[in-house]
Amino acid sequence: MPDRILDTNGANPFLPPDIYIPDGEPKVFGCRVYLYGSHDVFGGGYCCGDYHVFSAPVDDLTKWTDHGVSFRSRDEYGNIADVPWSTADLYAPDVVKKGKKYYLYFCLSDGSEGVAVSDSPSGPFSDAKRITMDGRPVEGIDPSVLEDGGRFYYTWGQFSMKAAELCDDMCTLKSETFHDAVITNNEGAQGFHEGSSLRKIGDKYCIIYASEWKSEFPNKSAAPTKLDYAVSDNVYGPYERKGTVVDNAGIDPKSWNCHGSVIKIGERWYVFYHGSSNNTEFNRRARVERIKVDEENAVISRAEITSNGFLDALPAGLIKSPANACRFFGGAFVTQRRGGSFPIVNIKKTGGCEYRYVRFSSGRYRLKVGYKPFEDCLLRVTVNGIIAADMLLPADKAQAECEFETESGDSVLAFTFFGGEGVLCELESFEIKEFG
Repeated sequence: MPDRILDTNGANPFLPPDIYIPDGEPKVFGCRVYLYGSHDVFGGGYCCGDYHVFSAPVDDLTKWTDHGVSFRSRDEYGNIADVPWSTADLYAPDVVKKGKKYYLYFCLSDGSEGVAVSDSPSGPFSDAKRITMDGRPVEGIDPSVLEDGGRFYYTWGQFSMKAAELCDDMCTLKSETFHDAVITNNEGAQGFHEGSSLRKIGDKYCIIYASEWKSEFPNKSAAPTKLDYAVSDNVYGPYERKGTVVDNAGIDPKSWNCHGSVIKIGERWYVFYHGSSNNTEFNRRARVERIKVDEENAVISRAEITSNGFLDALPAGLIKSPANACRFFGGAFVTQRRGGSFPIVNIKKTGGCEYRYVRFSSGRYRLKVGYKPFEDCLLRVTVNGIIAADMLLPADKAQAECEFETESGDSVLAFTFFGGEGVLCELESFEIKEFG
C-alpha cells in the first residue's frame, strides 16, 4: 500500500475521523514524528489484526501521512501473517531505534509479546520473534522501550508493571535485571492500570500510564480514563505518582481507558492519547494536547481536553466535522455513518457538545446546520457560557441557520438542545462563516 497524504488540519482528532488509532506512542526519528498505535475498526471491539504507521514533519504537525499496513498478525483470510505463532489481535505497540534498525515491540490479545524489525521507521516490520527471559516466553500487554545510555529498558504488564533490560539481540530480557511490581494498583500505590510508557525527562525516569488512582484510600478502582505519571531517580524505582497529565472522561458517555505518552517536538511538549466514540469503550481516535514540562524537575502540567490538537485554537471557519467536539453531555455522542458522515446522535433535552477553543474575530457570524429531526426542538448557541443565539429546528425541515455576534478571542463554543423528553434530533453538519 503506497503512502497516503491525509486530509487533516491539525485539530482534534488529528487524523481523519474514520481512522481509529488508540494507544499512541509518538517518537521522533530524523525530521519526522511517527505515531505507533493499535488499530480499532468501527463497530468492533478493542483493536484488530494490523498496525498502521503515521508520520508528520516536525515543523508542520498539521500534515499527516498514512504509511499503510506495517505489520499484521493475520491475512485477509485469517491465516498466519507476520506473527509466526499467533493470529490474535494486535494490542498496543512501541518502537525504538538501535543502530540503523527500527524495532517494533508488540503484544497480542492472547497475552504473547514479540519484536519485529525494519530498516525504516514506517516499516514494514518483519522477522518477528518472541520476547523471552530464561528461555521462556514473556507474557503480558503494552510493551514500552526506552534507550538510555546505550541500554534498552523494557516495561510491560497490567495492574503490576514489570521491567527488565534487553540483551543485544533485542528480544531476550536479562533475568538478573528483572523487577516486578515497579508500579501497581495495590492499596496506597500509584493506581497503575495498564499502558506503561517509559520516558526520560532531564535526569528523571518518568512512567506515563493509564491510571485508576483516586484520592480516597485505597487509591484505586476509578475508571482508567486518566493518563497519570510517576517519577524516579532510578529506572527500576521506587516511583512516586506525581499527578494527572490528561483525562479523557467526557469525550464519550462510555469513555473507559486511556493510553498514550508525552514527547517534546521542537521546543514544545505534547501529550498523545485517545478518546472513544459511538457510545462505547472502543472506536478510539488519536488526540493530542499541548502541555508544559519542567524538564529539570520532571513536573508535567495537566492538559485541558480541547478541540485544538496541534493548533493554538480552531478557527471558526475550519471546523470540519461534529467529531471535532471535545466534550459531549446529556447522553449525546458522535458516531459514523455510511458515506463518511459523523453525526452527533442521541441528542436529548439539555444534551449537546462543546468545542474548546474556537477562534472568533469581533463581528457577525452565520451558523448553518444540517440535522435529522425527530420533533421540533431548539438549539442554543453559547460562547463562553453567554447565549449567542437560539435557533428553532423544525421537525419538517433538515436545515436551519441563524446569525450571532461575538467578540474576538479563543472561546468555548457550545451547542445545547431543548425540547421534549425523547430523542430530539441528530446533528449531521454545521458551518460557521463570518460576514458583514
